Amino acid sequence: MPETDSSSSSPSVFFPLQAFSSSSSSSFSSSSSSSAEGSLSFQPTAAAIPAEGGVHLRTWSSNGNGGELLLRNIVFGIAGASQLWEKRREFIKLWWRPEEMRGFVWLEEHVKMEAGENLPTVLVSGDTDSFRYTHPLGHPSGIRISRVVCETFRLNLPDVHWFVMGDDDTLFSTDNLLRVLSKYDSREMYYIGSSSESHKQNVHFSHSMAYGGGGFAISYPLAEALSEMQDDCLERYPDLFGSDDRLHACITELGVPLTREHGFHQFDIFGNAHGLLASHPLTPFLSMHHLELIEPVFPGLTALEGLKHLTKAMRNDPANFLQQSICYDQKLGLSFSISLGYVVQVFPEIILPRLLTTVETSFTAWNHHNHALEFSFDTRPVPTSVCKQPFLFYMEEMHIDESNNRQTVGTYKRYVKVDEAKKQAYCWFHRLPPRKLKQITVISDSLDMHWYMVPRRQCANLMGMKDQVLTIYVGACKPGELISG
Repeated sequence: MPETDSSSSSPSVFFPLQAFSSSSSSSFSSSSSSSAEGSLSFQPTAAAIPAEGGVHLRTWSSNGNGGELLLRNIVFGIAGASQLWEKRREFIKLWWRPEEMRGFVWLEEHVKMEAGENLPTVLVSGDTDSFRYTHPLGHPSGIRISRVVCETFRLNLPDVHWFVMGDDDTLFSTDNLLRVLSKYDSREMYYIGSSSESHKQNVHFSHSMAYGGGGFAISYPLAEALSEMQDDCLERYPDLFGSDDRLHACITELGVPLTREHGFHQFDIFGNAHGLLASHPLTPFLSMHHLELIEPVFPGLTALEGLKHLTKAMRNDPANFLQQSICYDQKLGLSFSISLGYVVQVFPEIILPRLLTTVETSFTAWNHHNHALEFSFDTRPVPTSVCKQPFLFYMEEMHIDESNNRQTVGTYKRYVKVDEAKKQAYCWFHRLPPRKLKQITVISDSLDMHWYMVPRRQCANLMGMKDQVLTIYVGACKPGELISG
């Protein structure tokens, strides 16, 4: 691991971690809009049925805690490294809300801080030089980082239900985190997180370990138990590589298994994360890690600009954020995949839902391969033929329509690579000439606050096209309604 004290969680022992530099619509009506030109078959297939009332995304009723869970009941422990702080502090600013949240960044030494910055308090970790570290490829910083939860617990903060661990290059959706943790009784011992996208990472470290870069949550009783035994426990595992496997080993000694929440994303990938963002699993988005290792998520923006743009959508409508919906135009033979807050893809053929919800390998695995066996989820290859590649409409603007039952209105503008524009126009001439469709407006209902308890993919319907703008409505499926081609 080339970085002296990296906060990246459990980097691969197969390929060392490398340093990368990051270089309004009107209110919705159920009436149809006819095509202004040609004989395109976009016709209304359903009337919009607004959700009743809005959803308050700051607090949720908490099962078993005798009251609602607040963001102030969650304390964040963020593992960082002083030599990376100047750059990675910008990632934390994307999601941190000091007026509502509590948390600390733990570094190995003091750094210069400016007053008034939108950042958590920075603390220096305790000395770990006395602990043995014998792994030949790793770095002793793994011991320091594994103790972040316990060091945060020992601050004796009042009214804490959960400790959430993350890295300084992790993006959290705190509203969704609050929503998901409210499912659990924080008076019990819980270790909640997810594994890596890399099959080899999971094989090497553990399929039952929460990856700290993707983030995980530990309930107060488990943190209390850890604080009493972890230092002794660490001495039994000097040969482990990093922080996550050490913490997992000690939690295993306490007999607590991993509770999986698939919205935590370790993002052990390189390159273009489009496939993962466009086909998010049917679960609330909670986090994503390794923000320096992925390409800009929006074309034409820098990596940091793209993340800022993405987090605007995440804050506007966290429940719907990145949730995938599907619809079809049978007459033209088109498939539409909507990833709310990110992208709408229009495919020049009918692709059935079972395949369309499968992740495209637009990225490579941690060992720089992209064979299907490298990943811990179902994948499909990116089409090599230009004539099978979709039109991409990226989110440009999103707002909440307060006058219409808090529906979310998103504007998605078409993006095309200059060198492929003519080829793609030729392929699409008999289906949907590019000049016919310049923009897509997606109007989506607020999700029920407990939708994740019994998840079902929302249905999407084409509501008509006018002046080169197609409108799509996304909402709960009606009785008997299917998502099919």
